[in-house]
Amino acid sequence: MADGALLWQLPFVPARRAYNAATPLVDGQTVIYMGAGRGSKAVKVEKQGDGFSATELWSNPDIAPQFSTPVLKDGFIFGLSNTGNLFCLNEQTGQTAWVDGTVRDKGGFSAIIDAGSVILALPSSSEMVVFEPSGTAYAELARVKAADTPTYAHPVLAGSTVFVKDEATLAMCTIE
Repeated sequence: MADGALLWQLPFVPARRAYNAATPLVDGQTVIYMGAGRGSKAVKVEKQGDGFSATELWSNPDIAPQFSTPVLKDGFIFGLSNTGNLFCLNEQTGQTAWVDGTVRDKGGFSAIIDAGSVILALPSSSEMVVFEPSGTAYAELARVKAADTPTYAHPVLAGSTVFVKDEATLAMCTIE
């Protein structure tokens, strides 16, 4: 609506010192939202009369990011959890497809990028992880030390080049 009127809302109150930092994912009428301590949820938004309704499709209380926004690719959600592990959820059911056992960033800071045939994860540890976007098992393809100090800025992908800014420098990496 052009008048800025509230069309629908759902409660999603942060628990303890958690934050609502991850951007929701939208796929058609489905909105997927996540938050540490609250898990991951999906709702279907539909017009009903003069208003809208949001009906829950699924809920996964066990896994969610803290600060980073996951990516949606080929029916799966890929992200870094608040416990620092890479994860994959099934978009249709919310079920956990896999969780990588390596803790990459205990604070949950990371940028996740869909780079076409691969997914890039850059935790604040500055060690970029390149992995296969598979819904069956975690398949790491490479690790690249992208910077010497922590990274909090989102990297920029330009073709096969990745620009990474850490606390003191700007670096350029290539992926093939």
